[in-house]
Amino acid sequence: MNHSAPIIHRALGREREKFLPGVVVSFTTLVHPPARFGHRPRTIGLIELTNGRRVLGPLLAENPSIGESVRPRMRLSHITHEGLRVYEVAFEACTKKDVPLPEFPGYILALTGPSGVGKSTVSRMLTRVCSEYTANVPILTTREAKSGDDGEYVYTTPEKFERMKKAGSIVAATRIPSSSENRQYGYQSTDIESIWREGKLPVVVTEIHLLKDLAEHYGRSSILSFGLLPPGDTKRAKLSQLLHRLRSRGRESEESIRDRLKNAERDLAIFRERKDLFDHIVVNEDLHSMVASLKEKVLGLFPALKA
Repeated sequence: MNHSAPIIHRALGREREKFLPGVVVSFTTLVHPPARFGHRPRTIGLIELTNGRRVLGPLLAENPSIGESVRPRMRLSHITHEGLRVYEVAFEACTKKDVPLPEFPGYILALTGPSGVGKSTVSRMLTRVCSEYTANVPILTTREAKSGDDGEYVYTTPEKFERMKKAGSIVAATRIPSSSENRQYGYQSTDIESIWREGKLPVVVTEIHLLKDLAEHYGRSSILSFGLLPPGDTKRAKLSQLLHRLRSRGRESEESIRDRLKNAERDLAIFRERKDLFDHIVVNEDLHSMVASLKEKVLGLFPALKA
């Protein structure tokens, strides 16, 4: 008898459990951890997950406490003598209370990936074919307007951007490294929540900091998160695809393209280190197939369409 299917099913279930939030039940600090983990003290916690199961895992807080709410994240554990990078699930403190989810539909669809992967194109096509159910959230930015911008940006000054952040009207913000301009981006709560009030699904284009901020403000469970990658079996092949796409757009100077490729290399590493922030990782090889797949996911969120 073949038991492989049940075994695989249980293994996948255990793997998913690792990414549940929980509460610290107890913890201990290893002053002299095994050599492969380095020489710094290592704090290990007993975590009671939201499903009642208890697991052991490293704690990232400097001063953890029993009863503290924590959430999982992937991080680099150590590098073997053969040069293999080994990752582990660690737990970090929840720093912000989740905002109650809106009644309908209660999700933000986030498209995350490096420059040139096609996030803006995918979001525009998706909201075009699902215009009754989705709407793009305007991106607030301090950068200059460029040819090829398609109405997705609201332009502002760095000074006003900072004032809005301090006032709390910007709930997700990031600064993209650039050698030529001040490039800050953000999302306003009023723009997201006005789309919810229309009974539609807000669609956002993000990078890792914007995605983290949205997850912290609205709660991770309110984010339907898609990580977009370029085709290619290696990092070099993926970066080559991004370089080709950036040059094909004809919108960027070579200096700007170099900046974007440097940022893209960091973004690709984040996909491995923060798997907990993504519900789906997809390769944008065929644009129409990707949009069709996203459309199916969107329609599945609206129960009335299933009747």
